[in-house]
Amino acid sequence: MNNLILECIEAIEEDMDDGYLVDEDSRLKFALSYLANDDEIYELYELIKTGKAPDAGKQTGTKENQSSSL
Repeated sequence: MNNLILECIEAIEEDMDDGYLVDEDSRLKFALSYLANDDEIYELYELIKTGKAPDAGKQTGTKENQSSSL
């Protein structure tokens, strides 16, 4: 298992022992924000948080983009 995931598990367990992160939503939010250092997980986190993917609306490979790069 990835070291970052193991660190996240330990951090969640510690916070739960201290009386924090008592519900599923708070644990999920904590885990996603903790793991957001990973690019793919960051994109997932932003999608869940904002309802939009980080690069939403950007189009690549359109004719306009292709002609300007020639």
